[in-house]
Amino acid sequence: MWDDPWTLTLTSRLLLAVSLLFTGYVTARQLAENYLPIRQVVVTGAQRPETRAALGQIVPRLRGSLFSMDLETARQKFEGIPWVRQAQVSRIWPSRLRIDLAEHIPAAAWNGTAILNVQGEVFPVKPWPGLPDIRAPEGTESAVARRYGDYAAILATSGLRIDALQVDARHAWRLQLRHDAQARRIGVDLGRERMAERLQRFVTFFPLVAAHSGSVRRVDMRYPNGFAVDAAPTAESET
Repeated sequence: MWDDPWTLTLTSRLLLAVSLLFTGYVTARQLAENYLPIRQVVVTGAQRPETRAALGQIVPRLRGSLFSMDLETARQKFEGIPWVRQAQVSRIWPSRLRIDLAEHIPAAAWNGTAILNVQGEVFPVKPWPGLPDIRAPEGTESAVARRYGDYAAILATSGLRIDALQVDARHAWRLQLRHDAQARRIGVDLGRERMAERLQRFVTFFPLVAAHSGSVRRVDMRYPNGFAVDAAPTAESET
């Protein structure tokens, strides 16, 4: 084989071609890294002013050309912004970097120190007044967020909203509700079983409860076929 001049010539030409291609690739890559700087950064999904402020600190510090930029490192930096849930970083020829952000959608305050999003994830932002207040054991975030959404939908049909929600160590649920037309809050005990069924039963009887909303403080729905009402003393009952 190696005594055949034609074979030797073909082999040497193939090796030369491969060498030239590799050299050309390396040269082109080096030229691209040196002469294709990132000239524009396009950001989508930054709605919160806090996110935009953080971007103003991160984007000017990005280093590298279109090819040398470490996209994974850049993605991690953007996902380190408290309000950012997900980030995707991509190159756009010849000189643009695209950053697509998905921000957290807040659902409620979580244990007074952070915020629970609608996906059941906690992110490190200080809650503000007016957010529904959830107190629940750590590790229950996903289940609590799912049920919170379900229960909010059930209550909305009667103009009720959840002001506060407590899940104790035994996983018993207690809600604090507010009616759109009333300022007074009403506590509702759901217990640990058939919570959605019990809440639906409360909604069914809510018109009866609403007629006495000025005195009703708490409704216990843990009874099989009814409920108990804890009412504040009225002026008539005190005389």
